[in-house]
Amino acid sequence: MMSNVKKKDVPLISISLVAILFIAAALSLFPQQSADAANAIYTFVTRTLGSAVQVLVLLAMGLVIYLATSKYGNIRLGEGKPEYSTLVMLPTY
Repeated sequence: MMSNVKKKDVPLISISLVAILFIAAALSLFPQQSADAANAIYTFVTRTLGSAVQVLVLLAMGLVIYLATSKYGNIRLGEGKPEYSTLVMLPTY
């Protein structure tokens, strides 16, 4: 029989925190180089994948709108009534 006590994944949390702290320190210590690297990555992505990404996002939005308005739009995920109303949750998206 399993216990209901949730255990924390210490290695996962530790590795994630170290990675975040390392990246934050590097970005803080070298702001100009960080900005240059971000601009280079942005330029590369927009030049090589710009149209493809826009088409993919358009198709994904179309799929989401289709699913929301089709017979599958009323399928409830989980049991019970939602904790928050749709009007309250809408701005979070």
